[in-house]
Amino acid sequence: MRAVSGLERPIVQWLFVALAVVLIAVAAAEAIGLRRARAEIESLRATRLDARVQQEELQNRLAHEQATREALTLELARVRGSTGSAPVDGRGGPTATQPTLTLTPLTTRGAKPPEPTVTQPPTAQSIQLRLVLPRGRASSPARYNISVRTWSGGETVWQRSGLAGAIIEGQAMVTTFVTGDVFSAGAYEVLLTSIAEKPVEVASYEVAVR
Repeated sequence: MRAVSGLERPIVQWLFVALAVVLIAVAAAEAIGLRRARAEIESLRATRLDARVQQEELQNRLAHEQATREALTLELARVRGSTGSAPVDGRGGPTATQPTLTLTPLTTRGAKPPEPTVTQPPTAQSIQLRLVLPRGRASSPARYNISVRTWSGGETVWQRSGLAGAIIEGQAMVTTFVTGDVFSAGAYEVLLTSIAEKPVEVASYEVAVR
């Protein structure tokens, strides 16, 4: 085998050694950079997980505080009702002291606000809001969030999270308690979403108060 001319010169040999050192240094730098990138990715994942856990804790705490406040409001309404004269119906018997507002899912949203069908309740009145679930959601174990928004502007005026579905009078519903100050005169859109990493809209409802 014929030798390559010039390789026996020291300067050429040192040039190859220098190139080898440079390649080793580049490979080492890339390995260090890759290790640092992996460490940063793991750190970001851990930070994201901590943020998600904190968000869930805050949502659970908010849901608990809202439930406590609404329970106190409901108890106050019951106490006020028991201290006053009980209302009677047309047959002379007592009527239910807990009014309900039952809404069914929309199929399409109209171009204009709905006509008023509900009389504005007293601001301190406790009302059970019932949202009928769409078909196929009755057996879902999901938790839900309810948001009440103005029909025209879309501003959120009230919301509640951490709600479960229930069967009431043979229908699957999501229920919660609100006070009369939520529904002042005007048209509203009620949005029902399932609670997950990314909220999913379940159904929307409409109501107008005169």
